[in-house]
Amino acid sequence: MKPIAVTFFVVLLAFIGVGLRRGEPLSDEHTVSPERTLVGQLLLPNGLGSRGVEVRVTVATADSEPRVVWVLFDEQGHFAHSFRERVRSVKVTAGAGAEVYRVDTEELPEVNHAGQIDVGVIDLRDRLTRHRIMVRAADGKPSGDVRMAMWFGPPPVGPVGEPVSLGSRQFPPFVLGSEIEWLLPNGGQSIYFLVERPTGPGRGTKWRSGHQRLFGPFNAAELPTELIMD
Repeated sequence: MKPIAVTFFVVLLAFIGVGLRRGEPLSDEHTVSPERTLVGQLLLPNGLGSRGVEVRVTVATADSEPRVVWVLFDEQGHFAHSFRERVRSVKVTAGAGAEVYRVDTEELPEVNHAGQIDVGVIDLRDRLTRHRIMVRAADGKPSGDVRMAMWFGPPPVGPVGEPVSLGSRQFPPFVLGSEIEWLLPNGGQSIYFLVERPTGPGRGTKWRSGHQRLFGPFNAAELPTELIMD
């Protein structure tokens, strides 16, 4: 074979090889799952803020354990959050985990042309009841910031029995003497309120080692309108 023909043949094989490689699927380690955005809107009873309501999304990949993501929503109830994992379920809870709405994988809508999983408007106005509680300091006790959480059933404890900490933005601080509004599932039972003081005054205080007081259990029909924090 002449040198020119050999060169042409080698170049031709190289182009064929590139074409084949382009047509081959990428191996799993290089495959990137497309990003999908979960969108929707909550309709809550009139009032401001989440008032204990949370959107919890469970996601997972084929080779990973499921994880729960807390998705924030705005004052109009709109939420949007992007995932590369597969969405397994979308739950809306009141308090610290009382489920008031849920949709699982097989019930989720298909991804639309914009790459969104749109769960639409979730109307919870007939499933939740507003309740306001004044939290104030006991006589002779200082005022200041506290954090507060609501549970249906006793609050969880750690692996060696330590109390749950309220030191996160899930439980924003407020000043003793304030009235707090919660949204509770209709007919809720065994309701507990946990109030926590930080250690030390001012910003940068330590919540995890703060003083706590647990109130309850209460039924929805006999909820207190005032809690006294020592």
